[in-house]
Amino acid sequence: MEEYRDLFLAEANEYLQNLNRCLLEMEKEPQGEQLTEMFRAAHSLKGMAGTMGYDLISGLTHEMESLLDQLRSGEATIEKEFIDLLFDAVDLVQLLVDNLENQDKFSAEVKALEKKLQAWGLRKELHKNLPPLEAEDEQEAEKDAAGQKQIAWEGLVNEFEKEMLKDAVSRGEKIYQIYICLRRGSLLKSVRAFLVLKNIEKQGEVIKTLPSIHELEEEKFDREIFLLITGKPDVAALKESLEKIAEVENVGIIEIVEQGEPKAWEITRDGIPGRKTSVMHPEAVNEQTALSLQDGGIALALKESDDSPEDISQVIKKARSLSSRSTEKTIRVETAKLDNLVNLVGELIINRTRVIELGKKTGDELLEGSLEQLERITAELQSVVMALRMVPIKQVFDRFPRMVRDLSVEKQKEIELIISGEETELDRTIVNQIGDPLVHLLRNAVDHGLEDREERISNGKDPVGKIYLEARHEGSHVVVSVEDDGRGIDPEAIKAKALEKNIITAEEMDKIGFEESLRLIFKNGFSTSREVTDISGRGVGMDVVKTSIEAINGTVEVKSKPGRGCRFMLRLPLTLAIIRTLMVESAKEVYAIPIEAVRENLYIEPRDIKTIQGDKVITLREEVLPLCCLKEILGMGRFEEQDIYPVVVVQTGDKKAGFIVDKLLGQQEVVIKSLSKFVNDIKGIAGATVLGDGRVTLILDVAGLLE
Repeated sequence: MEEYRDLFLAEANEYLQNLNRCLLEMEKEPQGEQLTEMFRAAHSLKGMAGTMGYDLISGLTHEMESLLDQLRSGEATIEKEFIDLLFDAVDLVQLLVDNLENQDKFSAEVKALEKKLQAWGLRKELHKNLPPLEAEDEQEAEKDAAGQKQIAWEGLVNEFEKEMLKDAVSRGEKIYQIYICLRRGSLLKSVRAFLVLKNIEKQGEVIKTLPSIHELEEEKFDREIFLLITGKPDVAALKESLEKIAEVENVGIIEIVEQGEPKAWEITRDGIPGRKTSVMHPEAVNEQTALSLQDGGIALALKESDDSPEDISQVIKKARSLSSRSTEKTIRVETAKLDNLVNLVGELIINRTRVIELGKKTGDELLEGSLEQLERITAELQSVVMALRMVPIKQVFDRFPRMVRDLSVEKQKEIELIISGEETELDRTIVNQIGDPLVHLLRNAVDHGLEDREERISNGKDPVGKIYLEARHEGSHVVVSVEDDGRGIDPEAIKAKALEKNIITAEEMDKIGFEESLRLIFKNGFSTSREVTDISGRGVGMDVVKTSIEAINGTVEVKSKPGRGCRFMLRLPLTLAIIRTLMVESAKEVYAIPIEAVRENLYIEPRDIKTIQGDKVITLREEVLPLCCLKEILGMGRFEEQDIYPVVVVQTGDKKAGFIVDKLLGQQEVVIKSLSKFVNDIKGIAGATVLGDGRVTLILDVAGLLE
C-alpha cells in the first residue's frame, strides 16, 4: 500500500479542503448542494482510508458521514454547536492525515470526538424513537397537572446561558420553567409559538427554549414547548395571558429552585397505567449518555467517561498544519520532474543563444533561416514550460477564511474577510513562499488593526470589521494586498516605540516624516503590542515578512490613514526561473538587472549632475533622483569623469535611483542559477546566469543595492 500513499495524501487534502469550504458556506447560508458535496467527500475519504488501513481516519469519517446523512434527510437541523463539532472533526482528520506515521498518539482524541458525534446523532434519534402514547393513555395524561412536567435544565444550558442565569439571580430575579401544550391538530404552530414568546418577553427574558427557536420557526415539534425564563413576572397574570392564546391547551409555570446535582434528569409521564417509560429529554443527551431499551420504552442513564484526553480543540490548535490544497482539474506531476524540465529548457535557451550568435558569423542565409525557426520554437517551448510552473494563488488564499474565522472567535471580534483575484497565477515557488508572510499580515490585521465592536460603534463604523485580501496583475508583477478598515497606524506611536527600542535616536525622531515612520515597523525586533499573545506581539514579524518577500525578489509597501485603516502591498515577480533582464557593462564586467526593476534608460552629461550634501543627484521631470555609480557600489572601481554617462533608472517599492554604468548592452532572457552556499548571502546579488558566449554573469538584486 505504500506506493499509493502519496496519491491518498493528495486526494485526502482535496476532500478536507472541500469540507472546510462547505462548512464555512453552510455556516452563513445552508444549502442542499453543500450537504451533498460534504457527504460525498466524507464517504470517499472513509472508503480511501479503509482501503489503506487507516482505521482512525475511517472510523471518524464514518461518524461524520452518519450525521451528514441525517442532515440531508431532514432528521437533524443545522445549529452552531453542530457546525463547531464538524469543524473539530475536519481538523482532527487533517491532523491524522498529516501524521500518518504516528497517528495512534491521537487515538484518545478520536475516541472522544466519535462519542460526541454519536451522542449528537443519538439525541436526534430520540425524537423518532419515543414510544407513542395510546389514546386512553393520552386522555389520562391530560388530566395531570401541567406543572408536573419538569425537566432538569442543568444539563441543557451552555456556559453563556449559565452566566445569564447567574446575573439574573444576582439582580434578585427568579428563574421559571414555562410549559406550553398546544391542542392536537393545531394549525400554524409556529405562529402560536411566536405569540407565546411575545407574551413572555413582556414580563421576563427567555434564556432557552426546547425545542430550539429554529425548530419552533420551522414547526419541527409536536405539541409541547418548554421555556426557561428569568425575571419578576406576575405569575397568575402571565399564565392567564398565555391561556388566552388560541390553540393553547395547557400552561404550567414552575419556579426553579437550586438543588444539589440530580441523580437523573428526566421528563416523567406520570399517571399512565401499565407503562414504565421514563426518558431524559433528547436535548440532555451528550457523550456521557448510554441508551438502552426497557419494556418497550427508552431509559437513559448517566455514566462516567472512560477517558479524559486533553481538550480536542487545544490538541488541534497546537499541532494542526495550515497547509491545504484546492480541487483543480489537473494531472498530478511530481514537482521534482517539473523542476528538472524547467532546468533543461533553461539549458536549451542558453545554448540557443550561443548557436544563434555563431550562426550569424557564418553568413549562411539558409542557416540563418533555420536558426530563426529554432528561436521561435524554443521561445514557444519556454512559454509552455513556464506556464506549467504557474499556479493560481487560490491555493494559498483558500486556507485564510477558516483561519480568520477562528481568530475572530478567539479575539471576540466580528470580522468579514473579502477575497478577490484568487485565480491570479504565480510561479509555484513563489506561491509556496508567500503563505507565511500573508498569515502574519492577516493575524496582525485581526490583532492590531481591527478595533473591538464597541470601539468601532463609538467611532461611527460598521461593527463588523473588514479585511480585504486581493491579488492582481500590475505590469510584469503580481501585487498582493492585505487591507483592513481598522484604526490604522499612528506614526507618533511608531516613532516613540522605535526610540524606546533604540532603533532611532531622538534627533532622527524629529526629522522622520509620515511615510518614513511607517517603514520603521519593518525594523528587526519592532513591535507595538502591549502584551504577548499567540497571535502577535513578540517583536518578530514585519521584519521577517520583508526579508521573506525580498528573498524572492519582491518588495513590501505599507500605506495607512490613522483611524481609517492600513494596507500592505506585496509586489512579486511572476516567476523565479527564467526572467528578462537588462544587460549592462560596468568595470569591464557584464551584469544582469531584472527588467521588472528597470523604469527607463537615459544618457546624461556631466553638467546634468548636481551635488546635495555630498551625494550626486539629477533632476528628472521635476523629480530629484539620487545617482549611484554601479562599480563603486559593487566595489569594482571608482567613478570616472567622461563626456556622457549611461544611466539605468531603477525602482523597488518607493525607493528610486539611477545607476551609472559603462555600457547598455540590451535586453536578454536569462536562466537564474543559485549561487554556492558560501556566497549566497552577498547583499545586492540575486544569483548568476550563463551568457550565450559561455561567460558567467551576476544577476543584481536591486532592492539589496538600494539598501
